[in-house]
Amino acid sequence: MDITRRIEDYIGIVDRDEIEYIKELAENVKGARVLHINSTKKGGGVAEILRSVVPLANSLGLKVRWEVISGDREFFEVTKSFHNALQGNKGLKLGGDMIRKYLETNEINAGKIDTDADVIVIHDPQPAALISYKNKGSSKWVWRCHIDLSDPNEQFWSFLRGFVTMYDAAIFSHGVYVPRDLRGIKIYISHPSIDPLTDKNKPLSQTEIERIISKYGIDPEKPLVGQVARFDPWKDHQSVVRVYKALRQKVENLQLVLLGSFADDDPEGERIYKEVLRETEGLSDVYVINEHNDLLVNAIQRSMVFAFQLSIREGFGLTVSEALWKYTPVIGRRAGGIPLQVIDGVTGYLVNNMEEAYERALMLIKKPWLARMLGANGHQHVKRNFLITRDLRDYLRIHIDLVAR
Repeated sequence: MDITRRIEDYIGIVDRDEIEYIKELAENVKGARVLHINSTKKGGGVAEILRSVVPLANSLGLKVRWEVISGDREFFEVTKSFHNALQGNKGLKLGGDMIRKYLETNEINAGKIDTDADVIVIHDPQPAALISYKNKGSSKWVWRCHIDLSDPNEQFWSFLRGFVTMYDAAIFSHGVYVPRDLRGIKIYISHPSIDPLTDKNKPLSQTEIERIISKYGIDPEKPLVGQVARFDPWKDHQSVVRVYKALRQKVENLQLVLLGSFADDDPEGERIYKEVLRETEGLSDVYVINEHNDLLVNAIQRSMVFAFQLSIREGFGLTVSEALWKYTPVIGRRAGGIPLQVIDGVTGYLVNNMEEAYERALMLIKKPWLARMLGANGHQHVKRNFLITRDLRDYLRIHIDLVAR
């Protein structure tokens, strides 16, 4: 974690007035003890956001800690089933053994983690049951949901709702994710964000970009498209490959990169990665890379003519904002938080099927000026709406609402 990060570091990226406003907000909760708990230190957007938000909040005078629950493979297989079911997989069944494993692991972690804080923010379903093993006292407990709950598997949601209703508040990434039957607690909406100062998003020179991507065999002289996303069944890498195969019939020397990694709390990653390898076997100019490397993500997103994000379901899809921040337009499905980031015809294109994805992709390859224009619009859109400073502002307002003296 970058413990030296300060709010002043963002002067020049966002307006000085914004920095001063954040400092004023922080005065209202100076000294407040805040604890964040999630299920992984690396891999996925939650860990990335916390890596920046925690030191930033500390630099503003709050006392913020970040703890990670531990669990074995069986536990994370159970919670991945939760994730898939809550995002709409209606075929999954919640068995007694799954419930026992989930509760047992939460109880063990409750015994290990010191929850003495004014505000406790629990991220996603994995540690949601911790609250049932703790004496709340005067602490305010907040459940931060980063997934799409707009059409959940009712059996799983009914079980989880029993814990969520014990919280003082819940935060969702999008208004449409708030379950209609969740009542009796405060609800906040806060979009996730990217940090423009991390290795993944900081400026890179053209020389650095070419040096990094050349190591992986990618030719900086040939056009490149691709998708940066975890190897996860909801990201639909197969559709990206199908669109690429069609584009190759029209575009000479077109390269495809599929860059992803495994999160510590996602046991499905390896299986999906192997499926993608099989799907692309024998195709030249295709690069399937499984590596947690922020500079590589940065260089690839800056090298692409455009980025795909063809997820079927998406909690939010921060890789969209990452690409747009680098002036790279995005072709995305109308899923989750993607339409909040991709404004159709302005920062990229929203598509409903593979035919539309192919048509928009071909147009951007044939009209580089259009890709540049959409990318420039995208950069400004992210600057206004999806930077870590705005995320921090939201958190401060929520803390003020919950515990300000």
